[in-house]
Amino acid sequence: MVIIQWLGYTMPPICIVISILLMIYGKTKHIKYLDPEVPLGRLFYFFGNAFSFMCCILLISFGSDVIQSKDIVEGINYLILGYSFGIYGFTFFFMTGMRRAYDIGFPFWVYPIFIALILLSLFINDTIFEFLMLGMYLFLLQPGRNNN
Repeated sequence: MVIIQWLGYTMPPICIVISILLMIYGKTKHIKYLDPEVPLGRLFYFFGNAFSFMCCILLISFGSDVIQSKDIVEGINYLILGYSFGIYGFTFFFMTGMRRAYDIGFPFWVYPIFIALILLSLFINDTIFEFLMLGMYLFLLQPGRNNN
């Protein structure tokens, strides 16, 4: 039971690592839904991010349920649900941003690096973090190559 609770506690970082591995696999094998070089418009970027945030909220909810579970079967059920929503949510979040950056005209790998810099700026100053986050979303909402 301790292992199941530990897996529930480490659910977000494991989901992020698995989603990064899925994106690398999709890029090398040119899988349509995992390839960041497919352009994405502003509307789909907005809806995709909203959907991925909802999946990550479910990840957090199921992660706390795993930690509080008393039965092994219940913990495993919440682990399966949490990892499913987490991997899908993080992959969708990164793919929408990378596709949008590619559609604007930047290399797709700029988006995860910029996200990491924004998250690291949270340790320096909260105001810098908020302005960088706002600037990123304003930047990604500008018209791209297909102008939608």
